[in-house]
Amino acid sequence: MRLRLSVYRNREGQDDVWSVESVTVVDEDGDELNTHELADYLDSDFSSINYSVLEIEQIIDVDEDSDMETFTLDIDNAPNVRFIGERVANAASSGNQSIGSSYNGQTGRWTELSLYKTKGGKFICHQVGRTRRQDERDRFSGKVGETLEEVKEFFGHRWLSKELYAEASIDDVVEVE
Repeated sequence: MRLRLSVYRNREGQDDVWSVESVTVVDEDGDELNTHELADYLDSDFSSINYSVLEIEQIIDVDEDSDMETFTLDIDNAPNVRFIGERVANAASSGNQSIGSSYNGQTGRWTELSLYKTKGGKFICHQVGRTRRQDERDRFSGKVGETLEEVKEFFGHRWLSKELYAEASIDDVVEVE
Protein backbone atom coordinates (compact mmCIF):
# COMPACT_ATOMS: atom_id res chain seq x y z
CA MET A 1 0.00 0.00 0.00
CA ARG A 2 1.26 3.50 -0.87
CA LEU A 3 -0.15 6.94 -0.09
CA ARG A 4 0.10 9.73 -2.63
CA LEU A 5 -0.25 13.20 -1.13
CA SER A 6 -0.79 16.64 -2.55
CA VAL A 7 0.80 18.88 0.06
CA TYR A 8 0.72 22.64 0.44
CA ARG A 9 3.37 24.68 2.19
CA ASN A 10 2.19 27.93 3.76
CA ARG A 11 4.99 30.27 4.73
CA GLU A 12 4.36 32.09 7.99
CA GLY A 13 7.46 33.97 9.13
CA GLN A 14 10.35 31.54 9.35
CA ASP A 15 8.27 28.41 9.93
CA ASP A 16 6.75 26.22 7.25
CA VAL A 17 3.21 25.08 7.94
CA TRP A 18 2.18 22.04 5.89
CA SER A 19 -1.34 21.02 5.04
CA VAL A 20 -2.55 18.00 3.09
CA GLU A 21 -4.84 18.86 0.20
CA SER A 22 -5.68 15.32 -0.91
CA VAL A 23 -4.67 11.75 -0.25
CA THR A 24 -4.85 8.87 -2.69
CA VAL A 25 -4.15 5.37 -1.43
CA VAL A 26 -2.91 2.91 -4.05
CA ASP A 27 -1.97 -0.75 -3.98
CA GLU A 28 1.28 -2.29 -5.20
CA ASP A 29 0.09 -2.01 -8.84
CA GLY A 30 -0.77 1.68 -8.51
CA ASP A 31 -4.55 1.07 -8.50
CA GLU A 32 -6.54 3.35 -6.20
CA LEU A 33 -8.10 1.68 -3.15
CA ASN A 34 -11.70 2.35 -2.12
CA THR A 35 -12.71 2.85 1.52
CA HIS A 36 -13.51 -0.83 2.17
CA GLU A 37 -10.21 -2.03 0.67
CA LEU A 38 -8.32 0.56 2.71
CA ALA A 39 -10.01 -0.58 5.93
CA ASP A 40 -8.59 -4.08 5.36
CA TYR A 41 -5.04 -2.64 5.49
CA LEU A 42 -5.33 -0.45 8.57
CA ASP A 43 -5.38 -1.22 12.28
CA SER A 44 -7.90 0.76 14.29
CA ASP A 45 -5.10 2.68 16.05
CA PHE A 46 -3.05 3.41 12.86
CA SER A 47 0.10 2.20 14.66
CA SER A 48 1.10 -0.13 11.83
CA ILE A 49 1.36 2.58 9.17
CA ASN A 50 4.89 3.08 7.88
CA TYR A 51 4.87 6.84 7.34
CA SER A 52 8.36 6.79 5.82
CA VAL A 53 6.94 5.43 2.54
CA LEU A 54 4.65 8.40 1.88
CA GLU A 55 5.07 9.73 -1.63
CA ILE A 56 4.59 13.49 -1.81
CA GLU A 57 3.39 14.13 -5.35
CA GLN A 58 3.14 17.91 -5.37
CA ILE A 59 4.04 20.86 -3.19
CA ILE A 60 2.34 24.19 -3.79
CA ASP A 61 3.46 27.32 -1.97
CA VAL A 62 0.53 29.42 -0.80
CA ASP A 63 1.15 32.83 0.70
CA GLU A 64 -0.96 33.00 3.85
CA ASP A 65 -0.35 36.74 4.15
CA SER A 66 -2.09 37.43 0.85
CA ASP A 67 -5.65 38.62 0.98
CA MET A 68 -8.25 36.41 -0.61
CA GLU A 69 -10.31 38.28 -3.14
CA THR A 70 -13.38 37.68 -5.25
CA PHE A 71 -12.67 36.84 -8.88
CA THR A 72 -15.13 36.56 -11.76
CA LEU A 73 -13.61 34.92 -14.82
CA ASP A 74 -15.12 35.06 -18.29
CA ILE A 75 -15.69 31.72 -20.02
CA ASP A 76 -16.95 31.36 -23.61
CA ASN A 77 -19.93 29.05 -24.24
CA ALA A 78 -20.36 28.31 -20.51
CA PRO A 79 -21.28 30.21 -17.35
CA ASN A 80 -18.62 32.56 -16.00
CA VAL A 81 -16.87 31.43 -12.81
CA ARG A 82 -16.95 33.45 -9.56
CA PHE A 83 -15.00 32.45 -6.45
CA ILE A 84 -13.08 33.74 -3.46
CA GLY A 85 -9.42 32.82 -3.60
CA GLU A 86 -6.00 33.87 -4.81
CA ARG A 87 -3.99 33.62 -7.99
CA VAL A 88 -1.25 31.04 -7.53
CA ALA A 89 0.56 31.58 -10.84
CA ASN A 90 0.27 33.11 -14.27
CA ALA A 91 2.22 33.01 -17.53
CA ALA A 92 1.78 34.83 -20.84
CA SER A 93 3.24 34.69 -24.30
CA SER A 94 3.73 37.84 -26.35
CA GLY A 95 2.19 39.00 -29.59
CA ASN A 96 5.19 41.26 -30.13
CA GLN A 97 8.10 39.58 -31.90
CA SER A 98 10.60 42.03 -30.39
CA ILE A 99 10.08 40.61 -26.88
CA GLY A 100 12.21 37.51 -27.48
CA SER A 101 11.60 34.06 -26.02
CA SER A 102 7.96 34.68 -25.05
CA TYR A 103 6.99 35.52 -28.66
CA ASN A 104 4.35 33.04 -29.83
CA GLY A 105 4.95 33.43 -33.57
CA GLN A 106 1.72 35.33 -34.27
CA THR A 107 1.97 39.11 -34.31
CA GLY A 108 -1.01 40.68 -32.55
CA ARG A 109 -2.03 37.48 -30.72
CA TRP A 110 -0.93 36.06 -27.38
CA THR A 111 -2.06 33.68 -24.65
CA GLU A 112 -2.48 34.31 -20.92
CA LEU A 113 -2.68 31.38 -18.47
CA SER A 114 -3.71 31.76 -14.83
CA LEU A 115 -4.06 29.25 -12.01
CA TYR A 116 -6.13 30.12 -8.94
CA LYS A 117 -6.77 28.36 -5.64
CA THR A 118 -10.19 28.91 -4.07
CA LYS A 119 -10.87 29.43 -0.40
CA GLY A 120 -12.45 25.97 -0.44
CA GLY A 121 -9.34 24.33 -1.90
CA LYS A 122 -10.36 23.87 -5.55
CA PHE A 123 -8.21 24.86 -8.52
CA ILE A 124 -9.47 27.28 -11.16
CA CYS A 125 -7.70 27.10 -14.53
CA HIS A 126 -8.17 30.04 -16.89
CA GLN A 127 -6.85 30.61 -20.40
CA VAL A 128 -7.34 33.76 -22.44
CA GLY A 129 -6.43 33.97 -26.11
CA ARG A 130 -5.84 37.70 -26.67
CA THR A 131 -5.87 39.53 -29.99
CA ARG A 132 -5.30 43.02 -31.31
CA ARG A 133 -6.75 42.14 -34.71
CA GLN A 134 -9.91 44.06 -35.61
CA ASP A 135 -11.70 41.06 -37.12
CA GLU A 136 -11.16 38.89 -34.02
CA ARG A 137 -12.15 38.91 -30.36
CA ASP A 138 -10.51 37.52 -27.24
CA ARG A 139 -11.27 33.87 -26.41
CA PHE A 140 -11.86 32.64 -22.83
CA SER A 141 -11.81 29.10 -21.47
CA GLY A 142 -11.64 27.66 -17.99
CA LYS A 143 -12.06 24.67 -15.73
CA VAL A 144 -12.77 24.06 -12.06
CA GLY A 145 -10.68 21.16 -10.81
CA GLU A 146 -10.14 19.18 -7.64
CA THR A 147 -6.63 17.87 -8.37
CA LEU A 148 -3.36 18.92 -9.96
CA GLU A 149 -3.87 16.18 -12.56
CA GLU A 150 -7.00 18.05 -13.72
CA VAL A 151 -4.95 21.26 -13.87
CA LYS A 152 -2.39 19.54 -16.12
CA GLU A 153 -5.15 18.05 -18.28
CA PHE A 154 -6.53 21.55 -18.89
CA PHE A 155 -3.26 23.41 -19.56
CA GLY A 156 -1.42 20.54 -21.24
CA HIS A 157 2.34 20.43 -21.66
CA ARG A 158 3.22 23.32 -23.97
CA TRP A 159 6.14 25.62 -23.18
CA LEU A 160 3.82 28.28 -21.75
CA SER A 161 2.09 25.72 -19.54
CA LYS A 162 5.47 24.61 -18.23
CA GLU A 163 6.27 28.24 -17.32
CA LEU A 164 3.01 28.35 -15.34
CA TYR A 165 3.85 25.05 -13.60
CA ALA A 166 7.32 26.31 -12.72
CA GLU A 167 5.88 29.45 -11.08
CA ALA A 168 3.36 27.32 -9.16
CA SER A 169 6.00 24.69 -8.17
CA ILE A 170 4.04 21.94 -9.97
CA ASP A 171 6.07 19.00 -11.29
CA ASP A 172 5.22 18.18 -14.90
CA VAL A 173 7.23 15.00 -15.25
CA VAL A 174 6.74 11.33 -15.94
CA GLU A 175 8.73 9.18 -13.56
CA VAL A 176 10.29 6.09 -15.08
CA GLU A 177 11.87 3.21 -13.16
